[in-house]
Amino acid sequence: AVVAHEIAHSWTGNMVSNATWEHFWLNEGFTVFFERKILKKIYGQGEYELSSTIGYNGLKDAVDRLGHEHPYTKLKWDLQGVDPDEAFSRVPYDKGFSF
Repeated sequence: AVVAHEIAHSWTGNMVSNATWEHFWLNEGFTVFFERKILKKIYGQGEYELSSTIGYNGLKDAVDRLGHEHPYTKLKWDLQGVDPDEAFSRVPYDKGFSF
C-alpha cells in the first residue's frame, strides 16, 4: 500500500498540490483515492473494500480521540501560529478520500 500511495503521489503531486499546509487534505485525499484504485486494479474489489474500511475506522478513531468539534477534524485547518505536525492524523487522508 505504501508503494501504491507514493506512486499515486507522483500523479496527484503534479496535478493537485496544496498551496499551504491548511490544504494538506487535498493532496492526501486524492492520493489515497488513487492508491486504493491501484490496489483494486492489482488485488481486486476485496482489497479496495478492506483498505477503505480500515481507513474509515482510522478516521472514526481519530475524530473520537480528538473530539468531533476539534479544529483538526475539519478538512481545512486553521494553522495560524500552529506547527503543522501538531495537526497530523488520519483525518486529511481518509476524510479527503471520502470527500
